[in-house]
Amino acid sequence: MNYDRRVVITGMGTITPLGNELETFWSNLKNGVSGIRKIEAFDTSGYDCQIAGEVRDFDPKPFFRNAKDIRRTDRFAQLALAAAKRALEDGGIDLEKIRRDRFGVIVSSGIGGLKTLEDQYTVLLTKGPARTSPFTIPMLISNMASGLISMEYGLRGPNLCIVTACATSNNAIGESWRMIKFGDADIFLAGGSEASVVAIGLAGFSAMRALSTHNDEPGRASRPFDRDRDGFVMS
Repeated sequence: MNYDRRVVITGMGTITPLGNELETFWSNLKNGVSGIRKIEAFDTSGYDCQIAGEVRDFDPKPFFRNAKDIRRTDRFAQLALAAAKRALEDGGIDLEKIRRDRFGVIVSSGIGGLKTLEDQYTVLLTKGPARTSPFTIPMLISNMASGLISMEYGLRGPNLCIVTACATSNNAIGESWRMIKFGDADIFLAGGSEASVVAIGLAGFSAMRALSTHNDEPGRASRPFDRDRDGFVMS
């Protein structure tokens, strides 16, 4: 076995607060544009922290076959499927010319379908257990994004979801590198996806006193090496 096997990145796909296309994301990143703003997804009145990095103007329809599939997929997995499609296109991957049993997926999530959990718990409390969606568990588990990508493209290589909090995506990329280098697969779709900027997520991190409360200057709120730092910003 060749342990000196070279591993390279051939394509990228991004759906982020800095832009939903790779070119926009990269340009904003290089120019120091911040994706942190006032939260728009829900009413933050009463929250100490009212800012976050939200993905805006994302339309899942181009990435799904029908509206039913969209409804049955949590937002974190929707974002992952969209980014995966963009990465395959950017890398020029021809799925008809590769061994799909040697093509793996490690697309991870630190917290999975938090919005689904929030919504379905509300249904449980207000309407009773019989009204809870049968898709609750498949929608909220963290490994669903990785699984959906594999099923969408018929990829039969190693399929994993690494959950290591804020290090999750980097961990996924590193593990993919290791598995290619040591011959477990030839290609990997690697990365991560989160959609945790929801009421329960913001409340939970706020209760830990982990979040910045520089609500008046969102673009400068995340400043880990500043003496006036007061927490991180969800994104």
